[in-house]
Amino acid sequence: MRLVLLAAGVAGAIAVAAAGYTGYWFIAAGEIGERFDAWADKQRAQGLEIERQGIEVSGFPTRFEITLREPRVHDTRNGWRWATESLRAEASAWDFSEVTVHPDRRNAVQVLLEDGEWRDIDARIDDSLLVVMLDGDRRFREVTLDLHGLEVEGVWPGETALVGSLRANGVAMDDGGEEILKTSIALRDAVLPSGLAEGLGESLDFLDIDASVVGSIPSERGTSEAVAAWRDAGGTLELTGFRIRWGPLGIESSGTIALDAAMRPIAAMTADIIGYGDVIDALIMSNLIPLGDGFIAKVAFNMLAEKPEDGGPPVLRAVPVTAQDGVLSVATIKVAELPPVLAE
Repeated sequence: MRLVLLAAGVAGAIAVAAAGYTGYWFIAAGEIGERFDAWADKQRAQGLEIERQGIEVSGFPTRFEITLREPRVHDTRNGWRWATESLRAEASAWDFSEVTVHPDRRNAVQVLLEDGEWRDIDARIDDSLLVVMLDGDRRFREVTLDLHGLEVEGVWPGETALVGSLRANGVAMDDGGEEILKTSIALRDAVLPSGLAEGLGESLDFLDIDASVVGSIPSERGTSEAVAAWRDAGGTLELTGFRIRWGPLGIESSGTIALDAAMRPIAAMTADIIGYGDVIDALIMSNLIPLGDGFIAKVAFNMLAEKPEDGGPPVLRAVPVTAQDGVLSVATIKVAELPPVLAE
């Protein structure tokens, strides 16, 4: 008899727990739409207008799977819009520290140009995944984006860019009260528009960037104001690794980058460079440097470069690369003028 009563008690406790959990899940699911709209209302203070036509919640009992129908974002401060047909996100029903987002395959972006016109950009993706890690205060701690088969139209009028794969990661850290955002980007097998850079071709084999953004960038301001505030507070970009192979050009570099009062890069780096002759030719053909300056640069670089025994192209080893007063120099030789990265 006691065993029967004990079994009944356990079964009853399980039933009560299951009923309680079921109630929790459906109540929480019902509040997701309201919480999303409340969060969207708060973003308006930062110039972000976020809308959606509908929201669906599924995944009972272990997960919350949220589908937004026709989400729209308009950044009124920085002049861009984004829209897609649907956006799906999911998280564990009892742990919201990791959110996985499945972007739609087709995304429409509009960018406001200086002349007041909007440029339409269409991005199509074969496969993509965004993973967001949150801390205990629901703030972003780490973000990882994986894209495969990206096709972009509209950035260059009449031209299409293709990217085989793109992986980007950002980790927010606090180093003794100083905010640091560690970032990495790995791009593979890109096909760029013809004529984008004379002499380099359309195929970009790879681009790898490992860097740390040191200093806080205020989120409540527009992009230009936020970057200017970061610069004025002594913000820097610590480039721990930069690797690129674009046609004949190959670069491996590291160093420190900041911004001057005119929003132009200030840089102190070192680099290994191959294919510099083709790059100089490209700069001349693009009217970025005069013919005479290009010839002098070639002669000087040839004197500094190592000549591989296997007959490969000459290599500049650990040469200083600097940016100062809007001028980019390699081994004290001016190679290009640098415009502001943003207008204040």
